Amino acid sequence: MRISSKGQDAVITGDLMHHPIQCKYPEWDDAFDSDGAMAKKTRRAFCEKYADTNVVVFGTHFATPSAGTISKKGDSFSFTAAE
Repeated sequence: MRISSKGQDAVITGDLMHHPIQCKYPEWDDAFDSDGAMAKKTRRAFCEKYADTNVVVFGTHFATPSAGTISKKGDSFSFTAAE
């Protein structure tokens, strides 16, 4: 779900990711994925779309702090929690 208000944008991950490490390794298997191949493809596409943007990512299942940004690092990504 994407939210826009007063010139700022945010996106909520829902069940797409359960831990920030899935940004670095979007292809890792996850016991919660009912369709592993599709889940991996979807996580990578999500990271590609929001990496290096000003869109705040709210990791629904992430531990606090669960809001931050995604940046691209080579062929993977990293999640940086907002301060």
